[in-house]
Amino acid sequence: MSFLRRNSRVDYITLPTPDNTIYYFQTIKNLSEQYWSVTQPNKNIYGFQIQENTIWNPGLSDADLQQFQDAIGFTFPEPLKNFYKVMNGLSKPGINLYGSDGTKPILNPVFYSYPQDLEEIKNLIKWIYDANLVLENDLSELNISRIFPVCWHRFVLIDVSGNPILSMYGDDIIYWSDNLCKLLANELFENIYNVHDFESKISNDIPFWLDEK
Repeated sequence: MSFLRRNSRVDYITLPTPDNTIYYFQTIKNLSEQYWSVTQPNKNIYGFQIQENTIWNPGLSDADLQQFQDAIGFTFPEPLKNFYKVMNGLSKPGINLYGSDGTKPILNPVFYSYPQDLEEIKNLIKWIYDANLVLENDLSELNISRIFPVCWHRFVLIDVSGNPILSMYGDDIIYWSDNLCKLLANELFENIYNVHDFESKISNDIPFWLDEK
């Protein structure tokens, strides 16, 4: 059972044990929408934040999900399929307030959706390949995992067991999260009561992407 508890005037949220099931993603969807209904972007922060009263777009049908995979060119792993079956991007773009330093706020998608962000997704994938001097057609032969951006510059590794997440900005690449369900929890909530359930190991055991190039 998930709930909010108050401790020293801070609301902590208890999340279900992380897994990549439909139930987990549905729970995260419901809790995050509740969270955004009572929280506002922090005016002192630089970088994109989720706006107040944002909700998730409805998940994709099986037919739409298949079209999405066809457009990207590969079959999604089960965690990514389950994620998109439950939620498909957000109703509002993220907002960067620039720490209220007088810069005009700008808007940008946070979680990528289909079909709205299809070209952006393709461009991000190509950008990473180009920055690291690899060709998409050579990935299988070179045993390099395909990648998919789910939010910001966080990419799911398609061909690595468990589908861990890397932060990839050109050729600046670091291990970020063990899996999609842990990524979501840490990206969406600031005060997780059972935070230790969502800690990730530090790993460099990812062929090519974390090798020195």
